[in-house]
Amino acid sequence: MPLPASKEELLNNLREAYKKLDDEFEAVTKKNERHCGIDGNISCCDVVAYQIGWARLLLGWEATELKGNVPAMPAKGYKWNQLGGLAESFYEKDAEKSLRVLRNEFKRIVKRVTGWLESLSEKELFSLHQRDWAGNKWPIAKWVQVNTIAPYRSARTKVRRWKKDNGI
Repeated sequence: MPLPASKEELLNNLREAYKKLDDEFEAVTKKNERHCGIDGNISCCDVVAYQIGWARLLLGWEATELKGNVPAMPAKGYKWNQLGGLAESFYEKDAEKSLRVLRNEFKRIVKRVTGWLESLSEKELFSLHQRDWAGNKWPIAKWVQVNTIAPYRSARTKVRRWKKDNGI
């Protein structure tokens, strides 16, 4: 997926990917929300918890650096080769929440990410070396894309397949 060319395109892609994924959950009943069967044997609640978890990390990396500290990446206690365990931690953290509650949290965190992106300049979003946490290979916009837009699109495909397979 090519990197958006502007802040406006990045924001539009984020809003569209979020809305399309969130809309997939409209037809999911309380009875089915924790049914494991989506790729990786996860539930709709897990899918949403995962998206919330990565958005929290993204915002956390930024907040930590702006306070003058070095963020743990990807998260405290996890290395980049331990992403499966990190995903499990997201599912466990939100294991008692309903899909309705998780969707509300998802909506709120996407608004926070959107507000953060709106506060950044085109240079901050698309130039290298704008944040230490972003490293010297990817601009912030790429980090946003791989931690929000791309996984939202991928998750939507998986949820749609699960719904079709289960007559939902």
